[in-house]
Amino acid sequence: MQLLQRLTAIFLLCFVVAQAQGAEGLDPVNAHYVELLSNGGPSSIRQAAQSMHRSGVSDERVLDVAAEVLLRDYKTATSGTEIDALAWITNALSHAKTDRYNAVLLEVKENAAHKKLSKYADKNFNKRLPAGEAYVAGSVDLAKIAAATAAAAPAPASGAAPAGSYHPISVIKVGMSRQEVMALAGPPSGTRHYQTGKAFIPFNYKGGDLMREEALYKGQGRIVMSNTNRYSNDWEVLEVILDANESGYP
Repeated sequence: MQLLQRLTAIFLLCFVVAQAQGAEGLDPVNAHYVELLSNGGPSSIRQAAQSMHRSGVSDERVLDVAAEVLLRDYKTATSGTEIDALAWITNALSHAKTDRYNAVLLEVKENAAHKKLSKYADKNFNKRLPAGEAYVAGSVDLAKIAAATAAAAPAPASGAAPAGSYHPISVIKVGMSRQEVMALAGPPSGTRHYQTGKAFIPFNYKGGDLMREEALYKGQGRIVMSNTNRYSNDWEVLEVILDANESGYP
């Protein structure tokens, strides 16, 4: 029953976005981004925007949702997390294939109260993109999409998702966070960790890619992740290796 509810919610989300934007349904990854953007707080929005930027998402159906979130929040955002999330959205919008979001970025550049956000909007404003239909504020109904995502079945008390509700690791994209991997593909059969040569470089203050983690999925393959810096527990997908012979254990 829980699996049926979850699948129904995903279908409803795809239908709502498609209906609002005149497009066909979204794939599981893009539906995941839409869910985080429309129903999440600043940390979830930042996570989605970071992954969208790093994996180069250019689907207008997803970028439209991101643009609407930016327009909704850019005047009221005050905390560091909120500003950071919106700055990442401007980065994500830079992957558009046309100048559809130039007017959005120009508005944020000229009217954002925070200098950092104005700076990022300016940086991602692209005058060289082919002309496209400009995004109009309000074209995406965030409340309607959020209501659809809220219909998703809650996880069991154990914190694990119902068996069979996860997607194959082939949907995972480079640049995704570890949290997104677990949300989409579920927990691995096993993991292994190892140090990289960067751990021995003098004056490597930031400490990115000092460690690697391989999440092993039995019968599917491996997801290779790297730590983003020494001061946080953030991990980013570097590679997805599909292998039907993967045992799932180190």
